[in-house]
Amino acid sequence: MKFVEDRLYAEQLLNEAAILNPGTWVQHSINVAKAAEYIAIDLLKAGYEIDPNIAYTSGLLHDIGRYVGFTPSVVHSLDGYLFMINKGFEGTANVCVTHEIPSTDLEVINGWKEIPLHVQIQLSEILNQIEWTIYDKLIRLCDALADDKGFSTIEKRIVSAAIRNGINSNSPISWKNYFTIKQEIENIIHKSIYRLLPNIEESIYTDMALIGTVRIIK
Repeated sequence: MKFVEDRLYAEQLLNEAAILNPGTWVQHSINVAKAAEYIAIDLLKAGYEIDPNIAYTSGLLHDIGRYVGFTPSVVHSLDGYLFMINKGFEGTANVCVTHEIPSTDLEVINGWKEIPLHVQIQLSEILNQIEWTIYDKLIRLCDALADDKGFSTIEKRIVSAAIRNGINSNSPISWKNYFTIKQEIENIIHKSIYRLLPNIEESIYTDMALIGTVRIIK
């Protein structure tokens, strides 16, 4: 399975996407990449087989589907997948999907019913063929550890996302998945991942992102 390994190439793709659709998602992607590299380095030190460079580029490109512009719910995941598949990077393409969708149980996705049926079918077919790697787990976790301002606790990111995007009755299943991955990695490195991310405590004092419309979807 092929991943983007060239950092300059990954940065070029992100910069081009940022021109098409500028926004806070760009700096968020950079911070996710940094978090993934920090954690991957510690996993490597603990004897786990992982490439911190691939962790970095995967984080950088996990939201690349946002180049399209605004799309509902997780449609950007499919856009990112197709973009990276067309460039020949299946591993990176998979991360574009798995960072948003924790399992093949698509009902846990907030706003799933707002997604066009043909997109639902495509995402379902893609998820059924993906075998999760450490990069899928790591980037899903780091997506919840970084915003555009820097590193953040998972709890703060979850609340911010709930305020901006709304929730549904299955949202706690998705939230639990973040902590399951967190515990899995911490059992390998024998420390809290929060100790690996510089100045994460500053997130306690920064304002929470509030822009968005609250939707409680049953």
